[in-house]
Amino acid sequence: MLRQNTKRYRFCFAPDGESLVAACGRAIRVWTPHPQKASWVDLSGHRGDVNGVTFTPDGMYIASAADDGTIRIWSAGSGHSVVHPLPTHEQAVNSVTMSQDGAFIVSGSNDRSARVWNASTGEAVFPPLCGHANAILSVTTSPDRRLIASASVDCTIRLWDAQSGEAVGGPMRDHTNYVRSVTFSHDGHWLASVSDDYTVHMWDVATQRVLTVHSLPNRNRANVVAIFPDDGIVAVGDWNGHIYLWQAEADTNKHERELLHRADMAVWSIAFSPDSTRIVSGGNDSAARIWSINAGRCIHALLGHTDSIWSVAWSRDGRLIGTSSHDTTVCLWDAMTGSPLTTLRGHTKAVMSVAFTRNQQFIVSGSADCTIRKWDIRAACKPASVRHNDAVAALGKATLQDGWLVGSSGELILWVPAEYRAYLAVFPCTLRIDQRRVNIGIGESYLYAGLNWSSCWLN
Repeated sequence: MLRQNTKRYRFCFAPDGESLVAACGRAIRVWTPHPQKASWVDLSGHRGDVNGVTFTPDGMYIASAADDGTIRIWSAGSGHSVVHPLPTHEQAVNSVTMSQDGAFIVSGSNDRSARVWNASTGEAVFPPLCGHANAILSVTTSPDRRLIASASVDCTIRLWDAQSGEAVGGPMRDHTNYVRSVTFSHDGHWLASVSDDYTVHMWDVATQRVLTVHSLPNRNRANVVAIFPDDGIVAVGDWNGHIYLWQAEADTNKHERELLHRADMAVWSIAFSPDSTRIVSGGNDSAARIWSINAGRCIHALLGHTDSIWSVAWSRDGRLIGTSSHDTTVCLWDAMTGSPLTTLRGHTKAVMSVAFTRNQQFIVSGSADCTIRKWDIRAACKPASVRHNDAVAALGKATLQDGWLVGSSGELILWVPAEYRAYLAVFPCTLRIDQRRVNIGIGESYLYAGLNWSSCWLN
């Protein structure tokens, strides 16, 4: 008596159509057809029937899922099961910034390199930008998207071609101590930098020469520099809680105005509002502050972090402020009222830098955990009434405990196999750049939830 074969064949073509992967039972075979002679690679390792196989969009890897409860990642070329490290930062990410068109992310790290990433895919655009002899503390991009500037503990500033990744000129040497922060003017013609040598330098970008030097009062060390949207004023924050405002092109050491963030508390970050009327500052205390420039006083204290605030950013439309903290979180605030909107969790160490994309749909963060994350602002700021019974929102508030994503009420939401817990990126984090080849994302487009498990399976 013949026995009917009930096993199902599953097929998937590579994106370029040059290869085909087929699965039946526990067997997986990758075919590369040729007119003269076809070749194939057999992938073995699953202990249960394979339920699905697919290529990654670039065709380099194959993912397979089986009844043995595992998902395997295979190299499409070699047939080996792999999770290779990516060429990412090996040490803390100190600074991140976005290009003006939102196409790429630039990061600077303690590993002495700056790196450029595709903002949509997280892929490296160039090899690492290497040349500094010590940690990079600040990176910024020019408004015309042509240049990247990096500032370092090695006391220098370097310019890089944003189209090729090549160095532009040599190191800019005039500071005599750590260069903490650097930023372009809004016409891209000059660059402002601050250093532990107690000075603020204004540089001519074309010649890479110093135009003016401002000395900080009382030999205070500066941490951060920001420039008014109309390029009229430069703001500097120092180690003793002061914010100084200078006329950008005035060749004088006399500052125009002084604000006190908090006495004896270092100011680590400052940002101007797009309408040039306010400043937001963050420092060694756990409160960011919004200042009226004309009144010279604090108008809102942003309370919510539990440790030092390393970075602040203002969205292009002026409606949102982003802050990042040593407490491992990123917070979003209503810039008009100072009210908290949401807290973004996922980093495992201090979050050193944040930047908004130009379209204000995302905020990007860089952390001492060596990762860069991109967050969906709209999804993160959904009102509570909309988030009710929203599975994606529930996952966004979940924590990983003993392999389970656990909801705010202690409910078990999702089991994550041990080998994939380090790769998890929970919505509203839409992109995670780190050393791991595989990233697991959870989002609205491919999440099904409910008590009817058979319906979820069929979907």
